[in-house]
Amino acid sequence: MYNEKLLLDNLHAGVIPATGCTEPIAVAFAAANCMSYIEDYTYIKSINVYVSPNIMKNTMAVLVPGVEEPGLAVAAAAGVIAGNPNAGLGVISNINQSQIPIIKKMAHCGKIKTKIADVQDDLYVNVGIETESENIKVYIAGNHTNIYKIEKNGQCILKKSRPIAHEKSKLKEYMQTVSLRDIWNFSINTQLEKISFMKEADTMNWQIAKEGLKHSYGLNLGKSIIKSKDVDFDNDLQSMILAYTTAASDARMGGAMLPAMSNSGSGNQGITASVPLSVVSRYLNVDDEKIIRAQTLSHLTAIYAHSFLPILGAFCATDTAAMGAAAGICYLFGKNYDVMSMAIKNMAGDAPGMICDGAGASCAMKVGTSVSSMYKAVQLAFDGICIPATNGLVCEDVDLTIRGIGHLGTEGLKNADSAILDIMMDKIKIER
Repeated sequence: MYNEKLLLDNLHAGVIPATGCTEPIAVAFAAANCMSYIEDYTYIKSINVYVSPNIMKNTMAVLVPGVEEPGLAVAAAAGVIAGNPNAGLGVISNINQSQIPIIKKMAHCGKIKTKIADVQDDLYVNVGIETESENIKVYIAGNHTNIYKIEKNGQCILKKSRPIAHEKSKLKEYMQTVSLRDIWNFSINTQLEKISFMKEADTMNWQIAKEGLKHSYGLNLGKSIIKSKDVDFDNDLQSMILAYTTAASDARMGGAMLPAMSNSGSGNQGITASVPLSVVSRYLNVDDEKIIRAQTLSHLTAIYAHSFLPILGAFCATDTAAMGAAAGICYLFGKNYDVMSMAIKNMAGDAPGMICDGAGASCAMKVGTSVSSMYKAVQLAFDGICIPATNGLVCEDVDLTIRGIGHLGTEGLKNADSAILDIMMDKIKIER
């Protein structure tokens, strides 16, 4: 029997708003918190940024919201100039136009030094700011806003237990003990008022999807799909799902100032878990209860699948987020648990190629790949077709299938991250 409180706690912790890609946002958050402890900031001598390899990988190409430039130095400068240390993943959501030239000047003045830290953590950020009279260092590990230590002028002024590298949180540990059927039963049967907050996942990510279709961001993939196919809700549901979902990713990775409702620390995962359901909900014209329960089922399934993966790694977890979307769409179309299980197992047959090569405009392509895989998997399941358990990662038991994907992403791709980062760093050297 599932623990309702812990499932709700996972939703509250794992489905939260974030403005911009969460890896540069973590750097901005650390920098903003440094500034909150500096009393004399008339002249900043230096800013040193040390990050784990996966943070570096996910900050090299993605644009910082409002600034429309990528990189650790830009993220740190944005946190220094415009950051709200109390806003979590919304730390730089209130950048104004007058601050942008100041941020760019600081980012490119040579005072900000960035380096890969010699740590084992999947997620680690250390930002140090030195003025004429003060030196502040803020340390983050475990998740994007978990500050475990702050030092001022060489003295420790805040210290919590540092997360052990690859350590699982209590909430993540609990998610590894539940089953997909538990998640289905919880999402369908729990009192509506307890999960009513999940309506915001639909509302928020629908807004950023519309922003991506209205304006020019990133690859403009969503706009391109709409333009090339001349589609609408009535004649091509698959293309509408693809267009709106990729448009939301276009906007998020292209520097839009609108927040995205994230999942498991990722805005793209939150978009992938939400927007396909938003399209289908409007296509079917369902009521708010259906929307809320579908969003709950999708996001909690995504959290469940992601609990077997590292917080950052070589497997692109928009694919597991799309498994959540598959679950939610099955529910919206009135299908049962068995059909949902088939859809997720079908996705597992298409999952092994989803490699993360860093955050950037190309994320919209991967979101599109995940959503396309989801749609094909759902269509097969609707027809009663499931990939046989003799195939690759697909097991007879859907929970074992999900755990197998986690094993692939955690153990099987350990060397992929370093190889990808080597290529990315060498490319920068060549371009310089």
